[in-house]
Amino acid sequence: MKKWLLRFLAGFGLFAIGWHVFEYAWDQNLFSQSETMEVVNVSAKEAAALLEGEEGVQPIDVRPEKSFVSGHLPGAIRVKYGRGELDHEAAKPLDRSRPLLVYCDGGFRSRLSLGAFEAEGFEKIYHLHRGMLSWRLQGMPCENSVEDLESKNNRTDL
Repeated sequence: MKKWLLRFLAGFGLFAIGWHVFEYAWDQNLFSQSETMEVVNVSAKEAAALLEGEEGVQPIDVRPEKSFVSGHLPGAIRVKYGRGELDHEAAKPLDRSRPLLVYCDGGFRSRLSLGAFEAEGFEKIYHLHRGMLSWRLQGMPCENSVEDLESKNNRTDL
């Protein structure tokens, strides 16, 4: 029994280390400025400061609807991203002159979506590192009622 547990822990440790090395390399490539787009990886506290700031950051949730309804950043707009495709209709009313704060549950889906937002014409994008997981772990406020969803879908100030 002890050998099995030691093997399991060793395997899990190697996997965790491997993931962090992979993620670091991915981040170095993804979160650098290009001629057409600036992408910045931010913590939950930095994201909260951006949302309270004067820059007019648009919080964008790329998760499925069920996840969005269960809890999202205050003022978030859902723009579904799945299977390598962005919901272009949902992205159409967004203001391209204002920066985005893109997030998902843990950061993987939102990382994948960044290229699609660039293709849509957005030039400055903030990415919430570790997504809703980090937001909730920091005790940040969430919206999660059906009324919130209905009011966000009927916004006219975008």
